[in-house]
Amino acid sequence: MAVRFARSAAFIVGCTTTLAAVAQPPAAAPAVAPAPTYRKDVRAILQARCVNCHRKDNVAPFALETYEQARKRAHDLAAVAEARTMPPWKANPRFGPPLKHDPTLSEAEIETLRLWADADSPEGEGADETAAAPAPTQGAWSLGEPDVVLEMLEEFVVPASGSDLYRCFVIPSRLSHDVYISAVEYQPGNRRVVHHLMAFIDLQGNGRERDKAEEGPGYTSYSGAGVPIDGDLGGFAAGNQVVHLPEGVGRLVPRGSDVILQVHYHPTGKREVDRTRIGLHLCRKPVEQSIHWANATNDKLRLPAGDPNVEVKAAWHVPIDVEALGVTPHMHQLGRDFRMTATLPDGTVRELIDVPHWDPAWQSTYYFQDRIPLPKGSTVQVVAHFDNSAHPLNPNSPPKVITWGPAASDEMLVGYIGVVKKGQDLTRSGEKDDLFQILARQYVRKFNRERYARR
Repeated sequence: MAVRFARSAAFIVGCTTTLAAVAQPPAAAPAVAPAPTYRKDVRAILQARCVNCHRKDNVAPFALETYEQARKRAHDLAAVAEARTMPPWKANPRFGPPLKHDPTLSEAEIETLRLWADADSPEGEGADETAAAPAPTQGAWSLGEPDVVLEMLEEFVVPASGSDLYRCFVIPSRLSHDVYISAVEYQPGNRRVVHHLMAFIDLQGNGRERDKAEEGPGYTSYSGAGVPIDGDLGGFAAGNQVVHLPEGVGRLVPRGSDVILQVHYHPTGKREVDRTRIGLHLCRKPVEQSIHWANATNDKLRLPAGDPNVEVKAAWHVPIDVEALGVTPHMHQLGRDFRMTATLPDGTVRELIDVPHWDPAWQSTYYFQDRIPLPKGSTVQVVAHFDNSAHPLNPNSPPKVITWGPAASDEMLVGYIGVVKKGQDLTRSGEKDDLFQILARQYVRKFNRERYARR
């Protein structure tokens, strides 16, 4: 009797357990994260990484300032982000010191763009377009309105055909006192014909005299300003983005000086007009050090026709103790790769920059996160390779022997390096900035040695 009762109890408990299990509601499916939206997720990425170039009348071929502009290209954005071809950043991350202003997308940002495109690019809810951080408008400056704007005094007409033009235009600064600037922004008046720009400081009126001797706006000079200069304001090339210098560092523009703007024009096949502007952003705090740009240059390069891998080297010997703030590699269409190092007097080699895949459309300036000391006697070295075989970027078909020259169909190898004088403090009474003069004298001595060596 007791056994039958126990079996009955076990049967009842088992059935109850089974029924209870059957009665349990199904487990909830894992929550699916909502798809990213433009307003909540994507817009911030584009404004931080893309809009600086992708805006109306800027270097990029289309704008990404609005939802509609981004929606139309959602899958393209995801594709180039995953391929890491955009945003462009050509520096090798495994070579040299950490760099500032790196626009490289994080894995999370790339995933956001991909998920947004896959979800059919929802706009989502959030702040109105006009409430977001304002995107630059037509003709706007990347760093906001400059304190001083210098403009070519008149338009220059670029003929439809012919060889490249190097034209210098004298622009009075009209400054009533010396100023230090933290950024120089170049705004080409016609990006279709402006290949690159450089600007120089003239205190003696040499540019004005040269200008008077030649008809038309400006004068021709293939070698810089073509006259003795008293400083420079750097330059602009495709893909070079403007940034502020570190606090306490600036560039001097003396009162009453002229700015000589050298413009490299490349005819497009039709008559074009240009009137380029320069924007100067003043330093807001006292300047202790003035930056100047030295360079390692090889103007004797020779690229045999058909050779796909020509190695070319250049060097700059550091004349005094300096600190390096950044570098700007420069080559033309045939460049393949570019590497820059510094050998210190004790034999230590410091890596500076490596661009393993040269792209002439993106010639960036790379600023170091921390300054790199270069004692007197150091040597800055550049090793680059050129491809003068038949390929789409080669301006000559069939390939021909290429040497140094100013035209887009010529070649160059220049490693610019921005340096400040170690220990300099321009806030001290009597302190002078003589680094430009030191570098200029070094250049003249080098030029004279090479000229005498050719005799």
